[in-house]
Amino acid sequence: MPNRLNRFIKASFLGGFFVVVFLVLTACNTARADKKMVFRYNEPAGIPSLDPAFAKEKSSIWAVQQLYEGLVALDANNGIAPALAIEWKIDSTATVYTFRLRDARFHNGKTLTSEDVVYSLTRLKDPRVASPGSWVVEGVSACKAIDPLTVEIVLQKPNASFLSLLAMPFCSVISSGETALNSTPTGTGPFKYHVWHYGEKLVLHKHEMYWRVDSVGAQLPYLDGISISFLTDQQSAFLEYLRGNFDFLPNLDPSFKDDLLTRQGILQERYMAEHSLVRSPFLNTEYLVFNAERPLSRDLRWAINASIDRAEMIASLRNGVGVPAAGGIIPVGLPGHQTAGGIGYAPDSAESIIKSYEVLPELTLTTVANYRDLCEFVQGALAKLGWEIAVNVVPSAALRSEKSAGSLDFFRASWIADYPDAANYLMLFSSEMKAPNGPNYSRYSSPIFDSLYRTIQYLPAGEERTALMSTADAFLSEEAVCVPLYYDEVLRVFPSRTSGVRTNALNALNLLEAQVVQD
Repeated sequence: MPNRLNRFIKASFLGGFFVVVFLVLTACNTARADKKMVFRYNEPAGIPSLDPAFAKEKSSIWAVQQLYEGLVALDANNGIAPALAIEWKIDSTATVYTFRLRDARFHNGKTLTSEDVVYSLTRLKDPRVASPGSWVVEGVSACKAIDPLTVEIVLQKPNASFLSLLAMPFCSVISSGETALNSTPTGTGPFKYHVWHYGEKLVLHKHEMYWRVDSVGAQLPYLDGISISFLTDQQSAFLEYLRGNFDFLPNLDPSFKDDLLTRQGILQERYMAEHSLVRSPFLNTEYLVFNAERPLSRDLRWAINASIDRAEMIASLRNGVGVPAAGGIIPVGLPGHQTAGGIGYAPDSAESIIKSYEVLPELTLTTVANYRDLCEFVQGALAKLGWEIAVNVVPSAALRSEKSAGSLDFFRASWIADYPDAANYLMLFSSEMKAPNGPNYSRYSSPIFDSLYRTIQYLPAGEERTALMSTADAFLSEEAVCVPLYYDEVLRVFPSRTSGVRTNALNALNLLEAQVVQD
């Protein structure tokens, strides 16, 4: 095997500049001794559980998505697609769903039946299991097997989001009777459990009896296996990626973001020849929250919105990652999103409002350390217009506690969608969801908005419901109930040897058609 030259690159990192020397080894390191096609990636957070009933963190969700499937799945456009259910029908009351199952096999060779579906969803709701995803099936009044391949699910009341809820990893189908899912995870997914060295590596092998095929009839997945490492240090993981020991870079940590990306959010020139950057919408809205029970006038709320140059904020603080929030709380990628209609950058108008006040109210913007720079950007924007506000940095636990208790005037928040439905965002301002009983930490309450939200909950999916969601979002923008900052994006970096890795706006890891070219 030929020798390879060492390359040394000076990298700048967030918080200062220092030199990182790394050795880039190419073909020698990417060859697998057994010539199997294995996809390798790092999961710095570790994987708490392989039980889908506990798949709430990204790290667990990605592993669960390889091992299990649900009745339905999300496609690349966040639409509902068949998975273990070939087809389904909904009755005229919109409360009875009947699913017809496909011929599929569990990893242990057992044939999928309707009893497995009933067991899985009933287990999810079982208080003895104590799943954090039990809320997904709270509205289910009955789940029964009609015959070995037919399942009927009855809802207490219509819910246009129900199919989206069923696509969540929580609702994955497991083999009936299985309980030890961390040691023997048994699903129907494209990969099966092989070995887990805790804290070091999780290895999955191809499921030889998997039911999916590609467009020409070849069995999926193409990969022979997946190897997941658990390096906690992000800089070390980045260097391992550059050495060829990982097959994609799933997140851009601040420690190497500036070295990898330009201010405009594209790859630095030195990486372009051998790497590619893929970006797509991510259903996460970053925003600032006003406490409606500690009133701040609507014109001052509007002025805060109008004082922020969101495009400059994204470029200077996030290397171009994210879409400046020109609409409301509903992010890019969801039906109901407003491409415009929010409160845009208008510093002259904002300054005029601010200067009309003889005495401006004292205001403190509370955040955690990771988002201090964003909040100080807002602080600086307002200071230029004559309004000095404070920024208070607190631990995450303190922020969670205080926003739930309603003791904060103004604070930074984000909302990552649990499922791809704009109602997931509108509920943040529903009176029924007011904290601590729900995620309405703003404590906002409006009979007009509540009426819109209730109507949306009962409408079936379609153009009328989408239009009403846009109307509700526009109402929140007009009232300036919060300060949308940006809609997030998923950024992934791949070496040239890797192809076919897919995602969606919920940041899924789809490896069905992934390939790793070997030397």
